[in-house]
Amino acid sequence: MKVVFGFSILITICMLAFAVPSIAQTDEYIIVANKELQGNSIERDSLKGIYLREIKTWGKGGSEIIPVDLNAEDDFYKNLFQKSRTQMQAYWLNMRIKHSVNLPVVKKDAESVKEFIAANKNAIGFLKSSDLDDRVKVLKLVN
Repeated sequence: MKVVFGFSILITICMLAFAVPSIAQTDEYIIVANKELQGNSIERDSLKGIYLREIKTWGKGGSEIIPVDLNAEDDFYKNLFQKSRTQMQAYWLNMRIKHSVNLPVVKKDAESVKEFIAANKNAIGFLKSSDLDDRVKVLKLVN
């Protein structure tokens, strides 16, 4: 009886170990874009360039990219740039003053981000995976 009980505990622990990563993934950030955007992936360096406003158009002579900033989401910027959202805002303001670049569009919540991206074919942004719906397209982030 002790062997069966011990075995069932071991099985339960293993099942929980595999379940925890899938629960944790619901709060990971995903890159999203308008459904009309061609392609299904974006390189990490390109995404950085878009949010640093160094890359401003989709391809040579393409339309202007509209990056969308999800207000109050610090982890995205810490992961991608090793900077806080406040540091990024200071960077953007400096870019605006020195180079007259358009700043990312700021949206207050995930719903506003999805609505804006769905309505603007050149928009790109980020959401928590738990906020995803079919109005936007997921872009795979590649190194």
